[in-house]
Amino acid sequence: MDSYDVDLIERIYTASVIPEQWAGVIDRLSNRMAGRGGSLFLLADGQLSWAAPPATHSVMEEYVAGGWDKKNPRLSALLARAHPGFIQDRDIAGKEYDSLPIVTEFLRPRDILFTAATVIKGARDDLAVFSIDRGRAGGYFTPGDIAFLDRVRPHLARAVALSGRLKMQQAATATAALAMIGIPAAVLRKNHTLYAANALFQDLIGEVFIASAFGRLSLGDPRADRWLKQALADNGRAATTVRSIPINSFAGVIGVLHAIPACHHARDLLGEGGTFLVLAQPKDNSVVDPEWLRWLYDLSPTEAEVAAHLSRGLTVGNIARVRGTSVSSVRTHVKSLLRKTGLTRQTDFIRSVSSLAAISPAILRN
Repeated sequence: MDSYDVDLIERIYTASVIPEQWAGVIDRLSNRMAGRGGSLFLLADGQLSWAAPPATHSVMEEYVAGGWDKKNPRLSALLARAHPGFIQDRDIAGKEYDSLPIVTEFLRPRDILFTAATVIKGARDDLAVFSIDRGRAGGYFTPGDIAFLDRVRPHLARAVALSGRLKMQQAATATAALAMIGIPAAVLRKNHTLYAANALFQDLIGEVFIASAFGRLSLGDPRADRWLKQALADNGRAATTVRSIPINSFAGVIGVLHAIPACHHARDLLGEGGTFLVLAQPKDNSVVDPEWLRWLYDLSPTEAEVAAHLSRGLTVGNIARVRGTSVSSVRTHVKSLLRKTGLTRQTDFIRSVSSLAAISPAILRN
């Protein structure tokens, strides 16, 4: 194996830690095969993502936008074949390959005539599909080309598996950090199933949380459960603000469940639509940084200031006097911040904000 190939393998394992590097890996493989690009499609937890080098990135955007990923018999044949290596499209699609709509309407007009691909199956129903494309000038993949790709395939498989394990470890670390300060926390996938949870959170399953079918969670408090389902549905539509849900039991207030959507670096861990759940207890005389409230709830500077005053126990009238404005103006800001947090009562909001004093902002921002 020459230095070029060694560098390729190093890049593959780098991509397991830094997903943005997968496009470079595919580009490297394509160059090694005298190709014109390729792609990686990942299906994990019911969520599809993809990567492609600059040469074929726009083609892949058109592929997904045109819905070809849902009407591609090449992929169905590849999955059915279950071949433990790379294989050419023509070898799995049969004699009808040249007449397939995806070939005549999409691939040929873009000079993608030859493709070698492989499917790598992970835990549960996770799949990774790597493909390398050639145009008319490149011609068919030779047995030697396929043999090289098959030698690289175990490294691709290990890198994909390693990436999944790293994400699981990151999720476990995030929840463990909150356990150290006594806060139950969990991570949910886009499909609302439990991905990771610390021991404090697990202890509440059966008491506060109810384990439903297919690994999903519900809340014993019916009103809070409705709010949680709405928050998770909003997160699935790429929401970017926190929903705070007061939870009650027969003994009274348990705490406030903060449903924090995946954003910024958290998307690398959870993907779009993932959710971080944190159950915090309200604290008396708590003071919360207005800037943190702005970040969590997407509040305006004035709304954040009003929220901080409410958390200190000030009434609407007190806040109006402190800010030198009218009571009606303050009430307007209160209504707005209640709407943004998904709460209907001012007392619930105060309880929610007070619970945030127990949580380090750095833990949720990382």
